Amino acid sequence: MMLTNTILEEFIEEMDTTIRIFEALTDEMFDFSPHKKSKTVEELANHMVLIPSWVVAILGSPILDWAQYTPPAPITNVKDLINTYKENIASAIKSFNYIVDKDLTIEWTMKNGDFTFFTVPKYVAIKKLIINHTIHHRAQMGVNLRLNDIDLPASYVSSADENLFS
Repeated sequence: MMLTNTILEEFIEEMDTTIRIFEALTDEMFDFSPHKKSKTVEELANHMVLIPSWVVAILGSPILDWAQYTPPAPITNVKDLINTYKENIASAIKSFNYIVDKDLTIEWTMKNGDFTFFTVPKYVAIKKLIINHTIHHRAQMGVNLRLNDIDLPASYVSSADENLFS
């Protein structure tokens, strides 16, 4: 269970760090966008909140077809965003209880109808589509916080606004 535990520990750590970023958001900044080509905070947050829920799809089936996916209604406030994110994380963690390391080496495919994005082992899908993807969007959200003069929580050790050494 070494692979399973390693992936799960990293998943939990990165999702917990993302909660800290979400806790810094305000409802008033949901309409903010740093650029005309960028998502609003609300759009980005609604995308991010779903990412942990995809773990269940990765671990529970060999394929995710976005053509068969219906997104939930948008979340419009920080409180509901955080609660939904925590629920999605809990569901993802629970799904790890039903697998062993060998299950993470099974090929998994992400597609949209006839177009295949990639086929990779499930552990790679979790690392790439869930963990790395979350870190990428967390950085974008950090820019939104900074541009709104909101203190940026430390992600790992410290930020310009929070020093975990002190």
